Amino acid sequence: MDKKAKSILFKTYWSSQGWKREYETDPVDFEYAKSKGLMFDPISLSMKEVKSNLKSLLNKIEKEKITNGFLSSLSNKRLDWRSALASYFNAKLILEGKREFYRPEIFKYENEDLNVLNFERIKWSGVRHSDLLYNYLDLKLFEKENVSEPTELDIQTFKDILKSINDSENGEYPGKLRDRLKDVMKGSKNERHTIMEILGCCEILEPKSYDRPTTGRHDWAFVEYWRGEDKFNIKIVDEYFGQHVK
Repeated sequence: MDKKAKSILFKTYWSSQGWKREYETDPVDFEYAKSKGLMFDPISLSMKEVKSNLKSLLNKIEKEKITNGFLSSLSNKRLDWRSALASYFNAKLILEGKREFYRPEIFKYENEDLNVLNFERIKWSGVRHSDLLYNYLDLKLFEKENVSEPTELDIQTFKDILKSINDSENGEYPGKLRDRLKDVMKGSKNERHTIMEILGCCEILEPKSYDRPTTGRHDWAFVEYWRGEDKFNIKIVDEYFGQHVK
């Protein structure tokens, strides 16, 4: 990833105080970042076009590459590679009619800013994994990547994450697991939060019930109703990671 282009992208949206109130990019800088594939012109796509593009990407990207990208990210910190697992899974379920998507078929994305999506993707592993436009951008960029094989450390880290999940106690809320994950993986609280959301999007952290109280103010999406007794979905872990965790 080109460092200068990444810096231009980040400075457009982020400062030492957090999100900027106004997003501006110097035209010369924008053209440079665009030439390196990190910034883009606004895009307009119909829902039919988005789904057609996603179907093509799902057919081109091998599941093994998705798995390797996720595992490798645990040590090389390519958080954008980590995001692809959630986008792959979400898009697949929606296209197969197994997960609802709350936009009508006649919906059209108009002059959408892909740059903010790519910023979120690189900085945090994405935050909009349930949105098909994000899935499209994520997988389109991931498909071009030369993903490395996971190391023994990557695989052990993932095993340790699964063990932490499996060791969760009955009634334990997601925040408790997020805190405990700091003992088995390197990264900030935000990074641990997002990796849990990715595992939730993939139904690895799958709530067994949605008839549960929540903790008032929170920013959970996929794992809001997960509790310690739910552990992890062994079937999906085997399907995606079985060759590494057996």
